[in-house]
Amino acid sequence: MHARHTVSTARTGKLLRVLMISAVACGCTTTWAAGGAHEHGAAELLLSSEGKDIQITFNAPAQSLVGFESAAITEEQKAAVARAEAILMAPHDLFSLTGNSCELIDATVDVSSLGAVATAPSQPEAHADHSEEHADDHDDHDDHDEDHASTSDNHVHEHHDHDDDGDASDADSHSDVSASYTFECESNEALTRIVFNRDGLPFGLERIDVLWVADWGQGAGQATPQSPSVNLQN
Repeated sequence: MHARHTVSTARTGKLLRVLMISAVACGCTTTWAAGGAHEHGAAELLLSSEGKDIQITFNAPAQSLVGFESAAITEEQKAAVARAEAILMAPHDLFSLTGNSCELIDATVDVSSLGAVATAPSQPEAHADHSEEHADDHDDHDDHDEDHASTSDNHVHEHHDHDDDGDASDADSHSDVSASYTFECESNEALTRIVFNRDGLPFGLERIDVLWVADWGQGAGQATPQSPSVNLQN
């Protein structure tokens, strides 16, 4: 029985830096050379090896996997997230590794960017009587409120501008889904290929950019629906 491995954040961060440097060094023309751009219809897969251990990280825009990038609120959206998570938790249904016999030791899927956000309950009008009791007090402050009316008006446009900026920021926001897999292979023998679903790429993706840094070498490739595999022996 194999022990369950946990991939540390530090190791993952180091792996990403190494892979990015390698992408530039090898002159790769995929999204890696551009810093892993957020592109709908495209995903990225990082592969590294250390002895018999293979670490794979898969990243994709949420839009490409579930059809939206906001928090899942409706039952339909929550079901879509659950389906995507279930698919990602079964990497053998997504891709296969050739050239060595490797066993999945650990799988972790992060869909936290699509976590449902509870809607704040509306406030009941339970203080009507209390409000009536203070009606006279409120009237006493009418003149004071009028004194501040002009000042408040002066801030309306400022607040409106801030709201516009917030809307623009929301429009530009992106959500990603990621999955990490750890495999343990029978030997240090090099992997030869990574093969995706022969019926097409998972989730109907148009492209998966693959980058690897391994004991046997490093390189980059691209899988498409027409050519759903990448040679790892470049």
